[in-house]
Order: sequence, then C-alpha cells, then structure tokens
Amino acid sequence: MQPIRILYLIDDLWSSRGGSEQHLLWLLKNIPDSEFEKHFVIFSALRHPEPVILEHQPLILGERYGVTVGSWVRRLWVLARFIRRWDIDLIQAFSPMGEFVAVLASRLSFRGRVIGNRRDCGYDRRLKYRIINRLSGFFGTTYIANSEAARQAAFRNDRTSLESITVIRNPVAAARIQDGLFAALKREELAVPEEAQQGKIIGMVASVRPIKDYSSLIRAAKIILDKVPDVWVLCVGEPLEDHKKELQHLADELGISGRILWYGGIDNPLTIIPNFDVAVLSSRSESFSNSVLEYAVAERPIVVSDVGGLGEIIENGNTGFVVPPHNPQVLAEKILFFLENPEAGEVFGRRAKESVSDKYDESKILEQYIRYYRLAARRC
Repeated sequence: MQPIRILYLIDDLWSSRGGSEQHLLWLLKNIPDSEFEKHFVIFSALRHPEPVILEHQPLILGERYGVTVGSWVRRLWVLARFIRRWDIDLIQAFSPMGEFVAVLASRLSFRGRVIGNRRDCGYDRRLKYRIINRLSGFFGTTYIANSEAARQAAFRNDRTSLESITVIRNPVAAARIQDGLFAALKREELAVPEEAQQGKIIGMVASVRPIKDYSSLIRAAKIILDKVPDVWVLCVGEPLEDHKKELQHLADELGISGRILWYGGIDNPLTIIPNFDVAVLSSRSESFSNSVLEYAVAERPIVVSDVGGLGEIIENGNTGFVVPPHNPQVLAEKILFFLENPEAGEVFGRRAKESVSDKYDESKILEQYIRYYRLAARRC
C-alpha cells in the first residue's frame, strides 16, 4: 500500500518552545512511518538551531538560496519542484506565510492538498495576514483549528467556511510530560532567592509580550501582597526586552519589584511548574494553551482568563477558575482563594489532571490526525 506523503511546511522557525512549533515537532515524531511518508521544509530560515529540530532533518531553503526578496521566487519554484518530485499528497502549513507559499507551490506543481492551521483567535489582524487567509480559502484550503474558539474566530474574521475547519486539540504529550516531571526541580534548586523558596509562588508560563497581559498579573500581585505578604510571582517565558522593561517599571511604581521574578524561557517548564502554589495564565487572547495543559497534569490549582479556548480546557469552579480578562481585582480574588485554601487547591488540581488526561490523551489526538489525513488524501 502506497504511503500518504505529507509535507510539513513552516516559513521561519525561531525555536522549539512556541505552541505551534511544539505541535509541529510532535506530529513529525508521532505520525506513524508505517502509513505516512513525512517531509519537513523550512521555507526561509531556522533562526536558532536546536538538536530537537535538527533531528527531524529539515530542508532549509533559505540556507541554500538566501532569504532576500530576490530569492523568494527561486525558493518558491524549488519548493514546487520538491512537491512534484516527491508526489506530495498533503501540505500542512504552520505559519501564515507558510500557508501562502504552500498554496502557490501546490498550484505550480499541480500536486498536494493544502492544510492550514488556525491556532489563534485573530489577535494579529495585520492586512497581509487577512489577505493571506482570504486567498488560501479561495484556493480550497482546509484547516485544522486547535479549539472551537479558533474555528469561530476564523469564520468571524476571515469568513472561512466552518465546514472547511476541523477542530483537533493539542495533546497531552506523554514524553514531554514524563521527561519534565522526572527532572522536576525541588524548591531549593530553583534559581530564585532563598526567601522565595520558603514562600508562596504564583507562577505563569508564557512569553513576556503584551498579548499575555503580565501587567494584570502584576497588578493582581499588589492586591494579593496587601493580604498575604509572603508571595512571589515567577514569570517563566522568553521576554520581549522592551516590554519586560515596561513591566519592571510598573512593578517599581507599585512597590513590588522585588517580588516579581523573571525566570526566562526554558525548554520544558514542567521541571518548574510543580513548585507553583497557583498557576496562572492572564492572556488577553489565546486559542489554546499547552501551558495550561501542563499546569493540569502537574495537578496545580489553575486560574485563567476567559479568552479563546481556555474555557474549553478549564471548567470554571470545578477544575480551576476562569476569570474576565484584564481584570486584576477578580484575578487576585481567585488566586487568593487557592492561597488561603490549599486543600481546595489540591482537589481542583486532581480534577484538572483527570479532565485533561482523558480529553487530550495523546493516543486519541493522534488517531484524530490519522483519520483526518486519510480523508484529506482521498480528496486529492
């Protein structure tokens, strides 16, 4: 039986830490070789080479042909020839520009059905992305969304047909969880002040950029510290330095700068998450969140903002709290509940783990992808 040939395509790849990047690498690792022939192309550049990426042996077109505007057409033509040479059945794109390139290369090669990804709720509405999204739909692209919220946002923002979008959520990735929890650090091993090791830790795993709304968490921390003084906020994520400086200035103004700890980005936050007394995600926009899945498998009490698909992961009042976005007062109240009621936090944490372990079981999500690919390949 002829294997289904899949090309996984992304434009620029900055690291393996982002949600889309993690998901791409998970598919490359887990989609079975017995039924699928997998190819991996980075159209422009791998910005920060890492062993976990390089082990999948990507073809990096920018390394061979450059990344100037003049090289763009040449790379597109090479990609089209690659698709034709390998008789690719499906092209799954993991970035807006990657999706645009996939559509053009598919038309040039007369091969391949393009699968786009809808993994946000439309917070970045730049004109070029709106144009790309409309064009890809015009050429018959189908899509995978990682939440119902992302599916509805694609329809609302780009008039993408709901029938063309299938929801397949992110998995609880067993190997990543096992590796992270096995190597989990003890409190005294954390790179934080000794006083923080002895106190209460509110943790958030998210890149430090405006959409994640660390400012609401910092303002909530001020409210919390007025009532529970032995509290520290641990911010785990790669920073946009200019935005981090703004947040540091805010913490200075509130008089709590010493209680906000900037940990930076790490490959597997599960080595740290078990040390959170309360786990938070205060985003203003979020389709889905691997961080929240990881909070849950670590059995942490969880407070998230009511945006995008976060309410699809957390059941308010049962497996955590879902609060209005950009509302430090309510965010502080729910965090305080868990700080003041640790036994309740343990119950919530156990329920959260049971819920995500069932709904987002890796084998279930993998089977959904296999069925989707089989169906999509029959339509080629």
